[in-house]
Amino acid sequence: MKRSYTFVTAREVVRCDIDGVSIALPVFVGVLKHPTERQLYELLTRPEVARKYTYEALRKLPWPALRQFPHHWLRSCLPASSLPAPRRRAVEFMLSP
Repeated sequence: MKRSYTFVTAREVVRCDIDGVSIALPVFVGVLKHPTERQLYELLTRPEVARKYTYEALRKLPWPALRQFPHHWLRSCLPASSLPAPRRRAVEFMLSP
């Protein structure tokens, strides 16, 4: 019997202008609880939603999914994400050059 595994992949990439910089955010349905996939594409163009989405992604998503985010963006969101200390250390280690 053959097993097939599904790996975490982004549905699409949405660009959001935050502080004059265009950030490419991968779209993972389920990071934010209520929006549908179509609504998420629209919502992620707003900077405040993009930040909240990234904070939740840092809390919930496994490293293969987080790896698809721009690393400089994850580093800038890490201090305000209020992650538990073990998770924060693991993410910081993975983001280290």
